[in-house]
Amino acid sequence: MGKVSDSSGEPIIGANVIIKGTTNGVITDVDGNFELVNVPDNATILVSYLGYLTQNITVGKQTSLNVT
Repeated sequence: MGKVSDSSGEPIIGANVIIKGTTNGVITDVDGNFELVNVPDNATILVSYLGYLTQNITVGKQTSLNVT
C-alpha cells in the first residue's frame, strides 16, 4: 500500500507500480494511491510515469510506501 505524488504533494494519477521481474503491478488511483499484494520482503518496486524518472525502491519490511 502506498501513495505516489509529485514534488508539490499533488497525487500522480495513473502511475505504474510493479514488482521488478514480475507481471504483478497496478496503476495509481485518482488520489495517487496503490495497493500491491504478495510482495516479497526482498522485492524491488518500480514506479514510473511519463515525463518523470523511474524510481526503484527496495521494499524490505516496509508495509507502506510514499513515493515522490
